[in-house]
Amino acid sequence: SEVLNEVNDDYTVCYLIDTVHYHMAYYCNSAINLSLVLYENKKAIAVFPLFAYKNSDGWILSSNGIFIFEPLFITNITVNKRKRLEKKIMDMIIKLSKQLDIKTNKFSTQFNKISSWYLLWLEVANNELVNHHLVVNLDSSIEFIKSNFRKSYKPLITKAIREWNISICTDNIYNVFEDFRVLHREVSGKVTRSLDSWEIQRRQIINNEAFLVTVRDANENLVGGGLFTFTRKIGVYSVGVYRRELFHLPIGHGVQFKAIEHLKALGCKWYEIGQRQYLIDMYPPTEKELSISHFKE
Repeated sequence: SEVLNEVNDDYTVCYLIDTVHYHMAYYCNSAINLSLVLYENKKAIAVFPLFAYKNSDGWILSSNGIFIFEPLFITNITVNKRKRLEKKIMDMIIKLSKQLDIKTNKFSTQFNKISSWYLLWLEVANNELVNHHLVVNLDSSIEFIKSNFRKSYKPLITKAIREWNISICTDNIYNVFEDFRVLHREVSGKVTRSLDSWEIQRRQIINNEAFLVTVRDANENLVGGGLFTFTRKIGVYSVGVYRRELFHLPIGHGVQFKAIEHLKALGCKWYEIGQRQYLIDMYPPTEKELSISHFKE
């Protein structure tokens, strides 16, 4: 918390301590928390989210389940000190990878800049992979944002807001979030992750690090919803669920628009919706992933 309070960069939710706890709960069977707080003269100057987990292919080092993110430093640290500490972390990761017999690691920089961390790994990397991510500039007016929506989606958003009760959950959070979790299990047809991981996300709502957008029908039955996590400047689409028999209706369109409005009200600068996938990507997406990606765009 001391470090995050002294950071001006647009850091994403992976640096929040509850997000680290969430990943531990999500990968509960094999996860080992290796996250660091870096100190100098007893002052916290950087945080580095990192954990190891094991799947059928062996051990993986990651900050979010896929990529290793860069350490996040306080604003007034010198460039030379930052590079020196990044090099030490780099050496630690290489040593850990050898001990865990990890052949490949994937690294990522922040979406709005190429950092010294990225360039450091670029010097020793076997490959460079460009991903495309969908980001909404929340500094723009809501009218301008809406004017850039896909033409066919504009009436669907209007229809969703008119026909469904779409709102931000502010009262009775425990019970409403429990209904959201149960709906997710019903739609998925199985338990996809631990109760602890859900409890951490509920705690994030209470701690003002996340909010839940709910969708109810005329009888006040919960038919869908979306969970959005945020820092001071960046919001992220985390979890969404909608009743399968209503998939043909534009419920998700209204949820996204309500989330954009709320993130603007919270003072966030960016809304990161997720990756835009293409057939030419190095790791080809499935038809379902392409369809979701198209909707997000």
